[in-house]
Amino acid sequence: MEEYQEAHQTQMMEMTQLLEELKGRNLTSFEAIAENDEQAKEAIIKLAQQAKPLGLEGNHVALFGTTSCGKSTMLNVLYGKKVAETGFGETTREIKSYQANDFVLWDIPGKNDEVSYMSMQYISFFKGLTRRIILVTNTLKESSSMMKLLDAIGLDYDIVVNKMDQCKKEEEAKFREAIETEKQTLGLQGVRSIFYISAENPTQFPDWLKMVDYLTGR
Repeated sequence: MEEYQEAHQTQMMEMTQLLEELKGRNLTSFEAIAENDEQAKEAIIKLAQQAKPLGLEGNHVALFGTTSCGKSTMLNVLYGKKVAETGFGETTREIKSYQANDFVLWDIPGKNDEVSYMSMQYISFFKGLTRRIILVTNTLKESSSMMKLLDAIGLDYDIVVNKMDQCKKEEEAKFREAIETEKQTLGLQGVRSIFYISAENPTQFPDWLKMVDYLTGR
């Protein structure tokens, strides 16, 4: 980390100053910045492009998602036992990692101030990941700002639509179509795959096994 700070000292200072200014103006998401300050958006992108990937060895998978998207439940099922608290409200407050057999899982907490994830350190971390998984439940707009940030800095990601067991069987096809349409409407560029699953009931939807094989590189 010391080597990283020395190599990126100037960029880190510039980014920190810029993000503090944006926070002071209550521009706390990438979408809000893009809509209200094109110059600041371009400055963030330019600095982000200079961030080098963090040297993470092995298969590193990060789970992103807003409060109550079922992220902790999914992490527990992927890991094979309960390692993350589940429940209502925000149960994750800091980034945590869990070493599994085939990958290292990173639990990324949802934050109201998304600009916290625009620091040079976080961007280098995001670049070093093998997979970036965005969890949603009802609409892509839940995390569209984070996805647009990843788009802007040239990082791909996968979308996992969780809690599909709460969707009525007769409405499932229509819901999937709505998600695909929303992806096009939002102009998301870095989407590699979309999986439709239920972390509570993994065997209910075939996408679960497809997703696990994909994440483990099988």
